[in-house]
Amino acid sequence: MKKTLSLVFLAISVMVFGQKPTYDSIKPLANYNFVLGTNGIGGKYKFSEESKLVEQSKHIRGMGSNILKISLGKNAPQSYGLQYKSATTTLELFTSVPDFKKVFDMDFKYIFAWVHTLTDVKWRQRINKKEEKILYEEMYNFAAYLLKTYSNSGKTFMIGNWEGDWLLHGGFNRKLTPKKEHVENMVKWFNIRQKAIDDAKKQVQHTNVSLYHYIELNLVLKGMNGGVSIVKDVLPNTNVDFVSYSSYEAIKNRSREEMKTTLKSVFTFVEKRLKPKDNLPFHRRIFIGEYGYHANKNKPESFVKQYKLSKEIMEISLELNIPFALHWQMYNNEYDKKTGRSKEMSLINEAGKKTKLYYLHQQYYQKVNIYLEAYKKQHKTYPSNEEFNKKALNILQNINVL
Repeated sequence: MKKTLSLVFLAISVMVFGQKPTYDSIKPLANYNFVLGTNGIGGKYKFSEESKLVEQSKHIRGMGSNILKISLGKNAPQSYGLQYKSATTTLELFTSVPDFKKVFDMDFKYIFAWVHTLTDVKWRQRINKKEEKILYEEMYNFAAYLLKTYSNSGKTFMIGNWEGDWLLHGGFNRKLTPKKEHVENMVKWFNIRQKAIDDAKKQVQHTNVSLYHYIELNLVLKGMNGGVSIVKDVLPNTNVDFVSYSSYEAIKNRSREEMKTTLKSVFTFVEKRLKPKDNLPFHRRIFIGEYGYHANKNKPESFVKQYKLSKEIMEISLELNIPFALHWQMYNNEYDKKTGRSKEMSLINEAGKKTKLYYLHQQYYQKVNIYLEAYKKQHKTYPSNEEFNKKALNILQNINVL
């Protein structure tokens, strides 16, 4: 009966959304950071009996990326259409849903995960000693599990949060001034998470696997102008490894030159507010966790603009030497609240069609992979970060799939 219902659902999905997109063939990838990636958070559609999580992960890998970003928050199972028993910790959620481990086991070199808390602790309200212990143990146990399970895998895990300034503000009103106690509690929350990860790395035996903690910001310009925000009031009081920037405030309604200037000033401002930290793997400690642009299926020219702007952000990211720039996203989950119209932010859309941006990413991955393998064959090692960025930028600039 369950199988029959699944087939019926699949048939309805295909009729509503279009033809099932095929997975592109999986080819071995160079053991190197390709910098440019995408998100696989939630999604409003799928085309097979597999979950939205597995589908997106397979399409991301088939596209040629070795970077995966997913959600492991309280609402993640629902957003991916996964069935699970109630969980009270992140580790319990991860181990109770086979699809999470299934995609972590795929040969992605870099795996990002939104991890908040599945406990009953409401950190904005308070964090007493008992709650501090609960939050610490939740993160420590998950970090320890990753280090043990993926020891000798060569993987790098990046554990962080969704747009943190909205968490601090308690909503989407950027004009609001967060309360002092909320700022103090966020500092405590982030430091608990960082200490749990650092302690796990010291205490759990592991080899050839890396794990880092990042804080995601999204209202840096507010902080640069003196407003209460994470970058101004929280970040300097933490010992975080990295910072992710959900970059929409810096990239909307700007020319290429303006975007680069704004991003450069944001990155510099953020990095100056970070405490020094040794033994980190990248040249810079800030990356773009989200960027992307809307389009309208009734306005074909909007897709040309979307492609052009997205490619410019990809180029700027390589020019500014940040370790990652992650496009939003593989499956669209943005819709107009009044009309229900898709905002067309996907690499594979509701009709099952792979977009021009999908093929831009795919060609980039194919070409940089060929370059890296040839370089290693000739030099017995991979290129330096500077050499790679220069070559990758040249490759990207010469791709045009419009």
